[in-house]
Amino acid sequence: PDALPKLQNASAGRNTTASRSVNLFTGVDKLTEQASGPDDSWKEKEERYGYLPVSAAWYKLQRTLADEVAPGVLQLGKKVTSVAHCEDGDGVVIDVDGEASIRSKLVVGADGYFSRIRSRFLQDGKPTYAGSWLWRALVPKSGDFTSITVMSAEYVFILFALDDSTACWVVSKRMAEPRVSHSDSFTSVQAEMNDKEKGSKAIAEVLGIVKDTAPQEVLDLISGTDPTTVTTHCTYIRDPFTENELWKPASGPITLVGDAAHPMRPVGQGTSMAMEDAAELACCITEFGLTEEALRKYEERRIPRCTLVAQSAQKAAVESYNNHEDTGKFELSPIPHYLRVKNFSKDMSFDDWLFDISFPSLSSL
Repeated sequence: PDALPKLQNASAGRNTTASRSVNLFTGVDKLTEQASGPDDSWKEKEERYGYLPVSAAWYKLQRTLADEVAPGVLQLGKKVTSVAHCEDGDGVVIDVDGEASIRSKLVVGADGYFSRIRSRFLQDGKPTYAGSWLWRALVPKSGDFTSITVMSAEYVFILFALDDSTACWVVSKRMAEPRVSHSDSFTSVQAEMNDKEKGSKAIAEVLGIVKDTAPQEVLDLISGTDPTTVTTHCTYIRDPFTENELWKPASGPITLVGDAAHPMRPVGQGTSMAMEDAAELACCITEFGLTEEALRKYEERRIPRCTLVAQSAQKAAVESYNNHEDTGKFELSPIPHYLRVKNFSKDMSFDDWLFDISFPSLSSL
């Protein structure tokens, strides 16, 4: 509960005054004006669940989380070279490049799509390329703001507010997996790198995709983007409709969180699920101690919820491309019980089950 106000401080400004939707399938270009402030769907969520959705730039989210960590806990620039069970069976040994080994009771793999922790201990193969590339960039925002969505057979473009001075545009395009190693896929252009040359190349790629169909307003926005703010990466998933494919329980003193545990389509819930993972893991450790039992209880609670959220994301992503794939084959699992959901009922709506949750205060940890 204490975290939400801090995240709200890093979240989107409330002065979006219009939304423009361009559907290149139907030729409809629709502008909807609204009073300055949250749109109707956000207002409804605030009234129903007591808070507004949070939309924040990655660097702001990371900074907000880092500021909450005690000094000396977060260590940057370290490279873990191996993780192995202790010979005496009590905990794990972590080798760090250039430093003495670390002995730990538990290890939490938060190392993304191509988690080496998952590969080492679950040995369930690599994630599957989901068929699309994403390009993202930050642009200045001031005064009245119009969000924009462009839907086409080739790509999807979205422009949305991040805060009172910054907006973000995203382009997603279905294309073949690039011929790079999985480890290299993490060296995609990142805003923190301030690499003007790579950012300019990425902008040129995007303009080549949208130049023949996007509105001039969108072309001007992309052309004028600061190349040092551009990020680009592929999307990888694990099939949430196949049992134990998305995320299966580990054994021993190991568990996973975030994309390492449940890589899913990027339709707005991946980060939320990762933060819920962290909160639930903290609750389990508080309840069961630094034990393997805590990790198994955590997985028992999280896997059913994350599976249904990933299923919903998969179906929504396919529908967004309008590519005539039979979305009827994506039959969502029944809503599972989750102890953080308020007033749980198997007949409750998906949105209530997803948003109306509450964790105990973790301030004593």
